[in-house]
Amino acid sequence: MTGREAFEIWAQPDSKWSSWVRPVAFIMPECGGECREESNHTIGIDIPDILYIDEFAADTAIFVDRCGYSGINEGLALAGLGWCPVPLYNGTNEQSGAMALVDNHGIENALIWGAGVLNTLSLKDDAPSLKKDAPPAFLLDSNRRHRYKPDVSVYDNSWDLYNQDIPSPEYFTANGIDKIIISGEKIHKDLRVIFHDFQKKGIRFFFTDGYGKPEEVRIRKPLWWMK
Repeated sequence: MTGREAFEIWAQPDSKWSSWVRPVAFIMPECGGECREESNHTIGIDIPDILYIDEFAADTAIFVDRCGYSGINEGLALAGLGWCPVPLYNGTNEQSGAMALVDNHGIENALIWGAGVLNTLSLKDDAPSLKKDAPPAFLLDSNRRHRYKPDVSVYDNSWDLYNQDIPSPEYFTANGIDKIIISGEKIHKDLRVIFHDFQKKGIRFFFTDGYGKPEEVRIRKPLWWMK
């Protein structure tokens, strides 16, 4: 399966959220735009159980902010519950032989494998996550803001999420979504900057570590968010 083919599966044409699927992770220059469709055993990924949600909620979007490809695992699990997974991975790869701050290779392989899972899911007539009105589950790498460079030669491929990378609060509410769950170890600074303004538009936020039930939180904007 090529990166383009995988991208077209993740960016379902009938979904309201396909415009926000980031294409960068599907380019995969190190394999000429085409990679093997790895098995989950080969690349060491598996679809987990979702413990923090009891039932589907059409008025709730989810931001999965997990380390490496584990966010893809969780996104595929949420797809089975009715959410539409939307990869937001925007990190580039280092050139051959170089070192980088963020390892994106596992994410790229997991997206290929995950595309196969979604393609199988699409063959089912009752696949709720692939319907036009399915709420989104946006997938992020929590390592994206890792900026410690042990040496000046290390390629800085860290990245931040910005307002233009996701739908506006008006778009969310226009599509019946007024709640957002953040699933991760913490709420990172770039999300806090964006979501602080979302609160002013009536969006409510909930946080979970992936185990406990989501608890409502008030997002505080960081004073020096670029640090």
